[in-house]
Amino acid sequence: MIIMKKIVLFSATVLCFIQAKAQQDKNISAWYQSQVLYNPGAVATGAEDYSIFTNFRSQWLTVQDKAMRTNTLNAEFKIRDGAMSKNSFGVGISAMNDQTGDGSFMTTSVSIPFNYTVALDRNNKFSIGLSPGFYQQSVNRDNQTWENEWNGLGFFSSPNTELSLNSSYATIDLGTGMYYQHTSRNKSSFYAGYALNHLTRQKIAFSFGGDKLYMNMVVQAGADLTTKRRDFHVQPSMIFFRTGPSYNFTAGCSFEHTIKEGSSITNINKSTNLTYGVFYRHNDAIIATFGMKIKEFKFGLAFDANYSKLNQATSSIGAIELYFKSLLNYKKLNHRSKLN
Repeated sequence: MIIMKKIVLFSATVLCFIQAKAQQDKNISAWYQSQVLYNPGAVATGAEDYSIFTNFRSQWLTVQDKAMRTNTLNAEFKIRDGAMSKNSFGVGISAMNDQTGDGSFMTTSVSIPFNYTVALDRNNKFSIGLSPGFYQQSVNRDNQTWENEWNGLGFFSSPNTELSLNSSYATIDLGTGMYYQHTSRNKSSFYAGYALNHLTRQKIAFSFGGDKLYMNMVVQAGADLTTKRRDFHVQPSMIFFRTGPSYNFTAGCSFEHTIKEGSSITNINKSTNLTYGVFYRHNDAIIATFGMKIKEFKFGLAFDANYSKLNQATSSIGAIELYFKSLLNYKKLNHRSKLN
């Protein structure tokens, strides 16, 4: 049964790649928790001075030992452009690593996003950023063998790997993006972003005639809408990817309840919030999310119910994801250090 699921999963995956002609790229279901993963213009644009976000995603859980796992780590730091200025610099680090399959196909992406945010007026901000980085892919050739491999003169008599292919390659990467924020009089907030990744169109150098990566375009938008009830917020969001001839679209809505309200003036007592939501990823999955915010910390999970052609192998269990995020401010730390 396990072998049959592997065969079905492999066949369906190949079919999907042939139809989409796509490359494997960054994709997590909790993208709205850390926009900088896709857009350097979004680094350090939140209310906090710095934040750390980590995410773990496990996909294809029904195929034993061959599931795809993805680890993500983002850190963002805000630097004020003068004591009285509302403008700021943002700098961070964004790292992602995923691995899947018998061949242990692995992609590692590390970048240093930075931007500058201009306060257009009291209610509007605009940011523009750049993200130089490092991109590396590898595969375990020892696990890719054939019984009788042709060597140009005859057939090997024992299993051998494909010696003419590289097992890994590494190259530079570059991205850029813009990010806009608006806050209304009733404290509702809106954002929109546009980013271009893989501007260098680096070569996929597993072989001498390797193709190049497609440039990746990302459009993101969302809002945090206040309602008549102070303890209830509605948070719609969407993200759209265009990678060469293929695309990916995810949209949905989260709902936030304030279980315990903090002090807005002294900021001593912190609020406790509960969030839950549903998202739709086009031609792929329905995503259910759940999370909590306690003081300066957020944590939660997401579950992908897969309905694409891959569900023959996944039994509709697409992926499960866990995240943790800290939201901190410099002033609090400085105040504590003075007290000590």
